[in-house]
Amino acid sequence: MSRSPAFHELMALLGVGDLHPGGLQATRFLLSELARHRVRSVLEVGAGMGLTTERMIRSGLEVTAVEPNPILRRLLEERVGIAAHETSFEAFDDRDATYDAVLAEGVLYKLGPASSAAKVHRLLRPGGILAFVDMLWTRSAKADVVAFLHDQTNEVFGIPMVPREVVTWEEWKGVLRELGFSEIVTKAIDPVELPADGRSRRARIALGLLKHPGLLPAFLGYRSYRRIPWAPPEWLESLTSVWQRGA
Repeated sequence: MSRSPAFHELMALLGVGDLHPGGLQATRFLLSELARHRVRSVLEVGAGMGLTTERMIRSGLEVTAVEPNPILRRLLEERVGIAAHETSFEAFDDRDATYDAVLAEGVLYKLGPASSAAKVHRLLRPGGILAFVDMLWTRSAKADVVAFLHDQTNEVFGIPMVPREVVTWEEWKGVLRELGFSEIVTKAIDPVELPADGRSRRARIALGLLKHPGLLPAFLGYRSYRRIPWAPPEWLESLTSVWQRGA
């Protein structure tokens, strides 16, 4: 590629995914909730390199994957053998489909709650499930600093690591309830907690760098930036949450 890969592209090229808050453990929780509600068809928003896509397909689910990034989409399609929609969630249009579930891992923080929740409501069948994991600002965050951190992380990592506006979990819940969603379960995640699969992740990174040594400078650069505490921990909260659309 002619440009340096963004952080999420680099990690995917190294074979590393599950970069959302909570990592694999959060994914397992969400998939267990889909199984508990006997979901069959799933719209996966921001499917990335296809790790969760593959897990769902292996469990017998019908998955529609949406992934606008061409590098991640190629890796996904190579992994699972299905074509992913090459569009953003905002532009995705499937008027004739009513899904049993919409799954989003580390995606919704970049979208406004009103527009994205309304779209999820339209895409779900009555009684359908919204399952997601994400990181949001708390009321402690300062709006001017938040916008600066969004822009800075976008410049450094090639993708914003935090929302640009202070939209809290309370605001998200309010929007979902206004649309007729009912909260099934929400679990807090420590945003700085190391993932349970940290050792295997380090092994995958090492193997990936052996296969792609040209990615080492970019990896080392990103690693140094990742160690910087970009925001006070009390400004952020991470959570997994499952909601059900009303009739």
